[in-house]
Amino acid sequence: MRYQEAYELIDAGVVAGGIEIPVSHNLMEIYFDQAINDIAMRAVRKKDFQSFSSSGKEYVFTKNNYSGQVYKVELDQADVPFVDESAIISNVEDDDVSKIGYYIKTDTSTGSITGVTGASPSVVTSASHGLETGDYVIFSEIKGHYTTASKVSHLNSKRLAITKVDANSFSVAVDSSSGTTAYSSGGFWQEDTYKLYLTKNPDSGNTLKVYYYAKPEPKASIASRVDLPEQLIPAAIHNTLGHFLNLGGNLQVGSGHMGLARKIEQEYIETSRAKEPMPHMVPNPMQTFVTTRNGSIGNLTGADD
Repeated sequence: MRYQEAYELIDAGVVAGGIEIPVSHNLMEIYFDQAINDIAMRAVRKKDFQSFSSSGKEYVFTKNNYSGQVYKVELDQADVPFVDESAIISNVEDDDVSKIGYYIKTDTSTGSITGVTGASPSVVTSASHGLETGDYVIFSEIKGHYTTASKVSHLNSKRLAITKVDANSFSVAVDSSSGTTAYSSGGFWQEDTYKLYLTKNPDSGNTLKVYYYAKPEPKASIASRVDLPEQLIPAAIHNTLGHFLNLGGNLQVGSGHMGLARKIEQEYIETSRAKEPMPHMVPNPMQTFVTTRNGSIGNLTGADD
């Protein structure tokens, strides 16, 4: 199903449900698109990974589908255990760290935008932004700076790496030099830089591989297909209608839609994932035994089927 078709179904539900609050297209997008992301992360849990060539302790995730939900890290094909950042003692020599481990951090500063150039790359003005080259930001609420055909901002909702120009401006690799309306007003950015840290320096040149549960593919336009199994899309639609009904004060009917959304999601989980291994729930040594023995977590006895 495409986003446009889902929005039309929600529109029909709004009319049929007698929802009295004004439901704008932007409001519909906010609730439905967030429901898609939430359901995908809970029920589908697509897997992906990113590889790095080991060099130093700090690594920045560059793939846009990275969710922050890491379930396995390997260095030169050997498992690297997770350690709580609060247990890390700073300024410790590598020789004093008995075993390498990893932890994850996310930088989440925010800032206001006062200008965006129609150029390649696009230059964003934001006073005292505090960002450094290689940081990632997500843009929102920029008015203007769009193509006349799509009326969709070149930057809104996108996660992009920045290049620092000076203390009050930075650029992003977006070509808005042709057919772009002028920036009008407003806009915000939120830093979204995910980093993996190792507790000691590894040997250089080895492969560091980080496995994680991936976010669904982002919407490029309303013609984009929803990156969710067809049987789960009704759950996102009911979830969205439930929010609108609750906002309009019809809590009983709204709760019914929410409950139906949860039921659809739970049925999908029970039927589609009942026999799948759950590596995030099984310690790494047991994962290795289970997957090499049977390829599933169904037989833990060691006996042949």
